[in-house]
Amino acid sequence: MHTLLLVDDDPDVLATLTRSFRKGYKTLSANGGEEGIAFLNEHPIDLIICDQRMPNISGDQVLSHALQVQPDAIRILLTGYADVESLLTCVNDAHIYKYVTKPWDPAELSLSVVRALESLVLKRDLDTTRSQLETAYKDAVVMLCLAAEGKDQDTASHLYRVQHYTEALAIAMGVDNEEAAHMGLMSMLHDIGKLATPDAILKKPDKLTEEEWAIMREHPFNGVRILGNNPFYETAREISAGHHENYDGSGYPQGLIGDEIPLSARIVKIADVFDALTTQRPYKKPWTMETSLTHMESHEGIMFDPAIVEKLKKLFIDGTLTRIKEAF
Repeated sequence: MHTLLLVDDDPDVLATLTRSFRKGYKTLSANGGEEGIAFLNEHPIDLIICDQRMPNISGDQVLSHALQVQPDAIRILLTGYADVESLLTCVNDAHIYKYVTKPWDPAELSLSVVRALESLVLKRDLDTTRSQLETAYKDAVVMLCLAAEGKDQDTASHLYRVQHYTEALAIAMGVDNEEAAHMGLMSMLHDIGKLATPDAILKKPDKLTEEEWAIMREHPFNGVRILGNNPFYETAREISAGHHENYDGSGYPQGLIGDEIPLSARIVKIADVFDALTTQRPYKKPWTMETSLTHMESHEGIMFDPAIVEKLKKLFIDGTLTRIKEAF
């Protein structure tokens, strides 16, 4: 059952509204703006019907507060005077669903409430579906990554560290938080193309031949192919194709230079190399973060984007890199 909040400083109006809606809804009656705000702070509300002109706290203020604390709640304004400027202010500040003039037609108001709540239910259903789809996409990313990591005999922890290094670096480079989080998730797919690389090459303990290196260097574009055309994976395709490019153009597969390499790929390259240097591997002991940063500084402008290396150093200084390392 939906909950309606009815706000008016006139007891007779409140009683009339309550009689109109109590049979089909749970109704809360607030005598004035202060009480209306108190209800909003304490109870989940699906729809608010609020008078505009009230002493101390106006309906505009009540509905604006509702937008802040319960933005999904439908907001309907009751108004007894035709002040266009005031109405526009309320529409802009409180994002009201509708305004109804006094005296109102009970049947029309009832229908407005029904339609408004139908739209609210639809929005909530769409939000739930969207959330489920996003979760499914993320689960698919993790499953793909674990499959690639198992084939490459690496650890899942490497992927999670690269994810969080990438997200932190993206934010440091001015990428907004949501996009940075998505970039971090997509970074986990940077080596997905190795699924198409023969085990004999991936697991070979000796130095690869020129022919074997040629096959190994195909994994960036193999990753693009595996990731398909879904727009959700656009950043992952950029990363897969570009994370072996070097800033000076000496990398592969395309020999891109500088800003020709997508920002996401430039960031992931640094995150991936930094984690490789600071992590125990069968063929090496872990380097300290200080030694790793010094090594990467010496390759600024050659392998790495100098601006991103500078951000990496700042993330070391403020403890972000250490916190990520310790978490995974």
